[in-house]
Amino acid sequence: MQNCLGLLAGVFLLQPCSFANAQAPNALERAIGDAQPCRSLKTKVSSFGISVEVGVDRLDSVKIENLQLSVNGNTAEASARGTLACKTSDEALVEGGFSATAEVRLKVDLTTCKMTETSIEIVKTGGRFGDIVKGLETEISGALRRSLERNVAKLCEK
Repeated sequence: MQNCLGLLAGVFLLQPCSFANAQAPNALERAIGDAQPCRSLKTKVSSFGISVEVGVDRLDSVKIENLQLSVNGNTAEASARGTLACKTSDEALVEGGFSATAEVRLKVDLTTCKMTETSIEIVKTGGRFGDIVKGLETEISGALRRSLERNVAKLCEK
């Protein structure tokens, strides 16, 4: 049983990453950061009739509030709630950022190391660009899902 829990925890812990100006993250927070969920986030900001594309594409912080793991036979389940914050670069014409609190759930078949179910829901937003996060939910969720899938696949390599 402990080995199975260790394998599922490994889904979140496999890849290191670096954070710019962030507090020291734990292993789970580093794995989420490795997905670079902010990298492709861009939005248009209008001011005085001028529209400018702004990249809110730098990871500011990741904070995991809770994580639950369970194993029943060959099925492992995990759920987590945490907050992701992204910001513009310091050189941006229009500076700002957003935070998004998400709930993530997944099921993994431990015989095939494949995710059988995933759910990523953004439940709260904040920051200057927080209102537009709902429009970027697909991109944020996709980046997190791809990272989880890569980490689950690595379990079968061992």
